[in-house]
Amino acid sequence: MPNTSLRWLFGDQLGPHFVDHPDQEVLLIESKRVFARRRFHRQKAHLVLSAMRHRAAELGDRCTYVRADSYGPAVRAAAASATFPAASSGAATVSSGVSVCHPTSRAALKLVRDLPVEVLDARGFVTTFAEFAEWTNARGRRRLLLEDFYRRSRREHGLLMDGDQPTGGAWNFDHDNRLPPPKSGRLEVPPPWWPTEDDIDDEVRRDLDRWERDGQVSFLGEDGPRRFAAT
Repeated sequence: MPNTSLRWLFGDQLGPHFVDHPDQEVLLIESKRVFARRRFHRQKAHLVLSAMRHRAAELGDRCTYVRADSYGPAVRAAAASATFPAASSGAATVSSGVSVCHPTSRAALKLVRDLPVEVLDARGFVTTFAEFAEWTNARGRRRLLLEDFYRRSRREHGLLMDGDQPTGGAWNFDHDNRLPPPKSGRLEVPPPWWPTEDDIDDEVRRDLDRWERDGQVSFLGEDGPRRFAAT
């Protein structure tokens, strides 16, 4: 049965695989303190906020978007009031509470474990923590090499494999990546795709300008036009 709790998404958990069903309610928290804790490059701050606000716009009424100084109070308030109809039609039961997928930093993991939320397994990885631990334990006294794990994963999941052999006859082509750039300084490839900014980007830029002007945060560098996809 799908999880029907309110799903709290961090700014690097915006893909569709971080929710359990198409109707699941979502909580997004924009914490200004994250940017005040240490100096971010302004381009990164713009990208993260633009991506979060674009995701909120996509979700519409399914999303509760909170702008707060820090995560804790916002999550506790959401957990205290999170009660939703069960996903299955006609069901009389309800599911309450807040859930979050295992975050991608130690600091964030400590945070969520101290809050009234259900911490789910990590997503966005081919290999689970348990599978990786099993592989490392099985190696005994042998060195832990990324190349060995890479080959194991490709065999296990049939990635870039022709039967039991790697596609192309080699496990990697690192030697080809060590060629120097052309002396002309030009690569004969098509120009890259660049995203088109919209009203959400304009709003983000105004907010970042105001935060810096008011002395609330300080960024490194300039954001310029957004060069990365936000959806």
